[in-house]
Amino acid sequence: MAERGELKFEIIEKFGQLSTSKSGWHLELNLVKWGDNQPKFDLRSWREDHQKMGKGIGLTHAELQELQQVVNRILAGESHVVEPTALVDETAEFIPDTPQVTRLGDA
Repeated sequence: MAERGELKFEIIEKFGQLSTSKSGWHLELNLVKWGDNQPKFDLRSWREDHQKMGKGIGLTHAELQELQQVVNRILAGESHVVEPTALVDETAEFIPDTPQVTRLGDA
């Protein structure tokens, strides 16, 4: 298990590399175990030696299946804008229950 400061992780399985940035970092989908937690499907940018990483997102198997359905609809041309449902009122700031996903870029 690799350690980065207090952050412990283990890449259990590598599923694929989606792209490579100009600086040589790879956007990858892997199964990663973070600390003592259950492994999750992990989409993030990694330096080639996997000693440094960018921001990413971890997904459970169920979330990955749901993402697949959403992507399939997008690719089939069936996508539409989904309005947020967690607003208390129109003037309230939207504060989601789950972390927001940021653009994966070079770290």
